[in-house]
Amino acid sequence: MQVPFDEGETVVRQSHKLEAGTLATIVLANALEFFDFFAYATFSAFIARAYFPQEAHKLGPLLTLGTFAAGFLSRPIGACFIGRYADRVGRKPALLLTSSLVTAGTLGVAIMPGYGVLGVYAPLLILLCRVAQGVAIGGEIGSSGALLLEHGDRARKGFYAGCLMAGQGLALTVAGGCGIALYQFLSPLQIEQWGWRLPFALASALIPVQIFLRRHIRETRLTADPGQAPYRDVFFRQRRDWAMAIVLIFGGTVPTYVATYTATFGVTGSRPTAFAAFVTTIAVGVVTFILSVFGGWLADRLGRLKIIVVSRVLTMVVVLPAFHLASVHNDSTTLLCVVALFAGLSALGGGPGIIAILEMFPVRGRVLAMSLVYATGVALFGGTAPLVVASFDFWTGGHLAGAWYIFCSSMITVLAIRFIGIRTFAR
Repeated sequence: MQVPFDEGETVVRQSHKLEAGTLATIVLANALEFFDFFAYATFSAFIARAYFPQEAHKLGPLLTLGTFAAGFLSRPIGACFIGRYADRVGRKPALLLTSSLVTAGTLGVAIMPGYGVLGVYAPLLILLCRVAQGVAIGGEIGSSGALLLEHGDRARKGFYAGCLMAGQGLALTVAGGCGIALYQFLSPLQIEQWGWRLPFALASALIPVQIFLRRHIRETRLTADPGQAPYRDVFFRQRRDWAMAIVLIFGGTVPTYVATYTATFGVTGSRPTAFAAFVTTIAVGVVTFILSVFGGWLADRLGRLKIIVVSRVLTMVVVLPAFHLASVHNDSTTLLCVVALFAGLSALGGGPGIIAILEMFPVRGRVLAMSLVYATGVALFGGTAPLVVASFDFWTGGHLAGAWYIFCSSMITVLAIRFIGIRTFAR
């Protein structure tokens, strides 16, 4: 059966229902890749002490977050090369490539000696590992999202995209769980010296699992008019769609990464204990997992645009009072509830946003477009969010920069939907 998308381009659907095994494979493999990124944020305090000189102790968190941001700034490179590779060769080969690259970067973090052994080369090599991870992740969402959309029942595409975003919640949950396990079985000194490396080593050891899972994914069969130039159309004819897509990513990624940062560094400048930070990370992951799936399910029934708007408006309403509450009470339980609340509300619109972006672009340029939009948006606004928040709070002496950043990103998304609108090829 052929379902038209745009001007002669088609995707051949081999079944009306997405195989459960294919959905689980894509979601789990996607979670494994994002685990590497979230683990870096979760264990950033240990990484700062391991790879940066002691004289830079006060700037250690900022330097670590700067390296964290560098991994995101390299995503557009991966989006260009891997996205085009996926559109020309296939989604499946691209996913195999991303899993190999991201694991190589993670293995580097797991085994790299610290500053005491390598000196100035230690932070430089860690930066290189982050770039390798960033290149891989740059092509991940576009490839996996397109594969889900092209294989599945069109009436459930919101649910599929919600499951894909839920993989990121699963990654956060596992990252926090690893932290709690370390504190249960290792002493603080052991964790400081080598224990924090174990989650990265575990992720590296899972590359055979990722490759096995992805080798069993069915490839999308594409047909197209050979006389077309879809890449030219994607880049030059759809400028309004590009702008709208970037805004959608902006509104969704800022709350996610501010939540990750806040779980680790707190709101008032008084950092929570490592155990409390790990519990908060787990809570954020669980809420993100549940509400991502629920938001996708709702989008199939009520419309994706409504769910995106509701998600962003609710986030705007609660984020400033929630941050104020956390700063007044300054305890771990309040912090957990506040961070989980705005992260969950944001996750509600994640799946519908991904589907809206994918459907803005023709099939043959879809992975490249989605990868570039996601990579650029997350690089500019998500990966830098912890650094921006930490810097503004450091310079101003305040504690609400994260709340205002989330508020502004949500407001801009709602205004853009109102005045730019969303156009899609498939309904």
